[in-house]
Amino acid sequence: MHLTDPHAAAFEANRSLLTGVAYRMLGSVSDAEDMVQEAWLRWTRSDPAAVETPRSWLVTVVSRLCLDRLKSARVQREHYYGTWLPEPFLEQKTTSPTVQVDESVSIALLLVLEKLSPVERAGFLLHEVFGHTFEEIAEILDKPAANCRKLVSRARQRVRAEKPRFATTNSEHEELLTRFLEACRLGEMEPLMALLEESASLYSDGGGKAQAVPTVLSGREKVARFFVNIARTPGAATAKSTMRFTTFNGAPGAIISVEGRAVTALSLEIHDGKIAAIFAHRNPDKLRSLNS
Repeated sequence: MHLTDPHAAAFEANRSLLTGVAYRMLGSVSDAEDMVQEAWLRWTRSDPAAVETPRSWLVTVVSRLCLDRLKSARVQREHYYGTWLPEPFLEQKTTSPTVQVDESVSIALLLVLEKLSPVERAGFLLHEVFGHTFEEIAEILDKPAANCRKLVSRARQRVRAEKPRFATTNSEHEELLTRFLEACRLGEMEPLMALLEESASLYSDGGGKAQAVPTVLSGREKVARFFVNIARTPGAATAKSTMRFTTFNGAPGAIISVEGRAVTALSLEIHDGKIAAIFAHRNPDKLRSLNS
């Protein structure tokens, strides 16, 4: 790709946006990259003179590609082994400790979006996250603007009902994550219980390829007991394992590696200073991007 070519430069200027749209639509980094690559191929075959706004043209193409992919993805996820979680998504941007976490790409939100129909998901994201008008969404979805307004409203109500908003800064999020990991290391019930909401849940995705809890574990005591048992398991911590903090899916998270290979990506959902959910990505297929 030669960026001296205005056609290629226009695509590169929008690549980050297109990847963000595709990932939020699909919850898969590899699938999102495929959609962006396909959009590039279609862009190279297009007539630049006939495209008034490259950004709108490219977002439309990627959105429609994602809608088609979602239909098959939903069938695959129905047969997924154990609990399905979206892939960890690393965005190339600097985060400030005082800035609120990016809820638009949070694991918790993506799990709620899985319950929407493909067009509801697309409409919600395009309007609520990327700021498209209903008229623009109507062109992308090939539906009347009035219909798009209704489906976005319906999606918004469902998202708000299942994923209430809680403002948390990156520093607050990282502090609670650090305290949680230290409590896990010590393997004591009371410190762990004090950090968790009464209805706290653990989501662990191994995909049948790594050890994980096959169903969602719910309840503060059950979740705390689970981590205490891990801490007390002989050989749980070895010299070959390391942990580093990074940011993925819009918030601080921890990557646990063994001999240099990521084996767990851990992140939290926080409600009013307490841990509402713990997300443990264990499927090695979903951790590849964390090894680069």
